[in-house]
Amino acid sequence: MATIKISFDKRADHTTKDKKFPLVLRIGHARKTRDIPFNLHLKENQYDFTTGKVTGILNAVRHTKRIRKIYSDVDLWMDEHASEIKYWEIKKLKSEIEEIFFKKSPARSILSHGAVYLNRLRLEERFSTASSYEDALKALIKFRKNLKGQDDTAPIKTLYRTEDKKLKVLEDLKELDMEIKAMDYAFLKDFKAYMSNRYKSRNTPAIHLRSLQAIMNDAGKTYSDLRDHKPLSSIKKQSHENAPEPLSLEDIMAIRNLELKPQTPIWHTRNYLLFMFNNMGMNHYDMATIKRYQFEDNRIKYYRKKTHYEGDYFSVLQNEEALRIIGFYLNGQEPKEYLFPIIPADTTPDRLHKVNNGKVKIFNKYAKRIADLADIEKKITTYTLRDTWTNIGLDMGIDIRKISSGLGHSSVQVTEKHYGKSVSEKILDEINAKITKVQSP
Repeated sequence: MATIKISFDKRADHTTKDKKFPLVLRIGHARKTRDIPFNLHLKENQYDFTTGKVTGILNAVRHTKRIRKIYSDVDLWMDEHASEIKYWEIKKLKSEIEEIFFKKSPARSILSHGAVYLNRLRLEERFSTASSYEDALKALIKFRKNLKGQDDTAPIKTLYRTEDKKLKVLEDLKELDMEIKAMDYAFLKDFKAYMSNRYKSRNTPAIHLRSLQAIMNDAGKTYSDLRDHKPLSSIKKQSHENAPEPLSLEDIMAIRNLELKPQTPIWHTRNYLLFMFNNMGMNHYDMATIKRYQFEDNRIKYYRKKTHYEGDYFSVLQNEEALRIIGFYLNGQEPKEYLFPIIPADTTPDRLHKVNNGKVKIFNKYAKRIADLADIEKKITTYTLRDTWTNIGLDMGIDIRKISSGLGHSSVQVTEKHYGKSVSEKILDEINAKITKVQSP
């Protein structure tokens, strides 16, 4: 049960030179105490704890009435809300009392609430989402640096330190933090413009703004005073579809026929590239994190990793090429060891996302060399194989419903949204060829 009492804060660093102490409302809850100051420093003989009277100072009667009223109102409020309060942490209880009875505007900074939200995501093992959201906050801090005339080009490794298993804002970044309520429409439009000018990818600003909105929406659900603060709702955050550059079957054959020195980085990259293609355009993360036990009876069994959760389950029968590639890497691994030597064995779950991103950059670097050696003018990245698998399937006339299932899409409409242009062109070409076909006399 939560309790309150009037007390002096007698800590040495809070005591004045003439031996005056801050008068405080002391809250007790869940075996913890917190003080809310009345902004009044008194000598011990200037406050009577029995009568609640303040004496010996200017406006003593007014101070007495104020203190008595706050105490009485808080006591009544706590009694009326006892069934709710018993589930609260003392931090929340103190914040509510400060806001309601002391008219103190609560501190709701974006980095502080970001720490709360990211910590929750990490506990849920949604590490890739947490990393993406922190990247958005880093971009915001760089914008704040730019506004203050500071260097905004240096990379920010992290925004937080870990203390008692919780994230805390780094001291040197606190001056760049800002209240969520201060982030209005004009500020965020300027932030969007800053990102549009800074980042090469047209999608990065939209991704960061959506991440920021997720954090601010969570703050709105957590704190009643932020419930209606939604400055991002009227700012466009739509991503631009990247025009796919799928490879052709001829391109795939050219890659297969390259003479590459075994056990070199470019040789491994080709293996991974072909393995991904042979597994319905498997993404790099899913390939890199396959464990030995997931290869059984010539099948690879896995849940496709999506942005926020584990997606659809796949069990893919491996063809001869894929089996040959797997054979290069079978070396007596334990069941829970990685099948491919991509991710270091000692990588912790919270670092998997970042480590994989680094490996993707290496893949893309060698994929570019492979394209050059095979005289392929298209850009090859980890995303290319998924587009390639889809495009070749459509070229072969495979039912789009089957293609959609292989991609793990929730519906054909999702496939059409991503590959609509390719699908439309092929249908129109087919119709046009039939309509305009010259009949033999």
